[in-house]
Amino acid sequence: MNRFLILLAGLGTLVLAAAQEPAAYDPERERARINAERRQALERYGQEEADCYQRFAVNDCLTEMRRRRRVALEELRRQEIILDDERRAAAAAEKIRRTEAQAAERNNVLAQEQREAAQKADQERQQRARQKQATQTVPGPAAAASAPTRPAAAAGAAAAEAAQRAAMQRAYEERQREAEERRKERERAQSGKAPSTSRPLPVPP
Repeated sequence: MNRFLILLAGLGTLVLAAAQEPAAYDPERERARINAERRQALERYGQEEADCYQRFAVNDCLTEMRRRRRVALEELRRQEIILDDERRAAAAAEKIRRTEAQAAERNNVLAQEQREAAQKADQERQQRARQKQATQTVPGPAAAASAPTRPAAAAGAAAAEAAQRAAMQRAYEERQREAEERRKERERAQSGKAPSTSRPLPVPP
């Protein structure tokens, strides 16, 4: 029973506190209130002005009415200026917020592009290092293709040189044989005591 009473008392306190809290501030609602009070003031002072013309001291009545109307309208105008200032300040703050958000987004995009560029450059550098290492350890296709041609080229050059030496040897032997035949002819001519009218042939070198 005591717990139930305590609970009811607590709920009553919360309801009372909520009822005493002021309503949330709404600039548009305040502006509508100011416009409504301005219309009411103009209507009220318009009626008072009409009443002044029914009195004996018309000028004094009009002066007092116009003073009170001016004060009331100036107060409403002051409240309206405050709302305008608040609206301009809110608009400026929102513009600054959007500008900062756009700058932050651009910075994020730029940072992301820089990270991607750095990552790409690092990957390319690692790929070049791997290719260089592979080239140093394993002969490439060009080297493998050119390797068999080197012995063939060397063999061809050796064969050409051997053929050249054989041709020179044959030419030398041919000159030796011709020289030997000429020598024998001279000997036969001398043994037959044939008059030697011609000069002997020179011995080939």
